Amino acid sequence: AALEKFYYPPVASVTVSYPSNSFRLDGASALPNGNLTGFGQLHPRSQGIRTLGTIYSSSLFKDDNRQPDGEFMILNYIGGARDEGIKNLTDDELVAAVHQDALKTILKPNTPLPKKVGVRVWEKAIPQFNVGHLKILADAKKGLADAGCAGLFLGGNYTAGVALGRCVEFGVEQAKDLTEYCSAKGTAVKAAGLEQGVEQVAR
Repeated sequence: AALEKFYYPPVASVTVSYPSNSFRLDGASALPNGNLTGFGQLHPRSQGIRTLGTIYSSSLFKDDNRQPDGEFMILNYIGGARDEGIKNLTDDELVAAVHQDALKTILKPNTPLPKKVGVRVWEKAIPQFNVGHLKILADAKKGLADAGCAGLFLGGNYTAGVALGRCVEFGVEQAKDLTEYCSAKGTAVKAAGLEQGVEQVAR
């Protein structure tokens, strides 16, 4: 039951493509040739921007020809704990929402709606480490122990952190715990085997 209490708000990934000359040429958000450069952008709620962040896909992956010539593709993330309503929007409504934000940040005024490349709504996206999260995690581990599930370890971004680096670190830490558990079980099995052998010899 505790495993069902972890909170994952919904997030939508919205990939769209614009003509490459749609972006501002003010030197702040675009290169003089009209293409965005860099990784992307993040938006704090204080900006009044609904989109959480945007990845400049055509800049990051410029050598794999993932969009037609003359177009520039961006991947937008929208939703989260303060905007759960996105799970009720249609694909076209999500595209329109990220487009309105792009008009405020990187697009030239009056740029028409983009080409829709792909939309995916993740109803359980990023776990939130709210107050009480660690207690839920402890209850989940205790529940496994009480159910006699020794040797079953919980892992994933809800256990230690959502950042990629932290997930890797946790994997290393978990591997050590598993190694110690398996070593202890192996020693116990060997000891039990030796004890059984001694009894058979004694008989």
